[in-house]
Amino acid sequence: MDIAQHNRGAFSAARIVGDYGAQFVSATGFLDAGERAALLWVAEVCRVRPILDVGVGAGRTTGMLRLLSDRYLAVDYSSAMLDEFRTHHPGFEAECLDARDLTALSGRDFGLIMFSNNGIDSLAHDDRIVALAQFADHLEHDGRIVFSTLNRYGPSFGEHPGQLHRPTRPIDRSPRAIATAVARRVLRPSSLVRAIRNWRAADAARTDNGQWAIGPLAAHDYGLIVHFTTLDDITASLTAAGLRAEAIFATDGRLLHAGDETTGVDNFTVVAAHLDG
Repeated sequence: MDIAQHNRGAFSAARIVGDYGAQFVSATGFLDAGERAALLWVAEVCRVRPILDVGVGAGRTTGMLRLLSDRYLAVDYSSAMLDEFRTHHPGFEAECLDARDLTALSGRDFGLIMFSNNGIDSLAHDDRIVALAQFADHLEHDGRIVFSTLNRYGPSFGEHPGQLHRPTRPIDRSPRAIATAVARRVLRPSSLVRAIRNWRAADAARTDNGQWAIGPLAAHDYGLIVHFTTLDDITASLTAAGLRAEAIFATDGRLLHAGDETTGVDNFTVVAAHLDG
């Protein structure tokens, strides 16, 4: 299965585009403390410099990044998502581009390239390295890349429609938790049917070599098939793309180091720079 093509179709579906539009309307700021920590880390270095916002979706990150600079370009590989973006940010520069091929931006370099909301995880393992190499090609010498990516040992990996609790998280047997789990199934039967169908369809793409894995994501009724990573895999992928990790933050904002326990971390937010930058 070509997971990039599969996910492009999902991100073009009216239901999922609508979800992202609703997310934009209800957004109150950073997606999590890790994203906040990463943007604070790069703020002084990247201020007033050109910004490339990859996988912009409906534009949740636009307001935050525009606080750093008004030299801003949004890109997404889903034209439907860009249409949604333009309803919220009319007049902003936006282009329909795939992160794996940014040749249309020839001659344009950026002080900050951001790929938020685990968007890079919609690509297969080798494609992620291609995208990171593209970012390196369009990054100013002392610029920074910020991207978030799902943890192979976190609670999003291995979820399934019938679960009563998320992997790596303790079982909650309280009456409220049980009632919530039952209500989700009883009150939204079409969602449950869709989730089961999508989860089963992901069988052809499931891969797990320990350092990274491919599998379904519970969001959007398991409509996405995504990549999960580890700290070691992040380092190896960045090196292959001519980059290095300057900082890696946990979902709760902690700065992580090699060997840290990460089973409770849902995703990482990575700050990357050129190897010689």
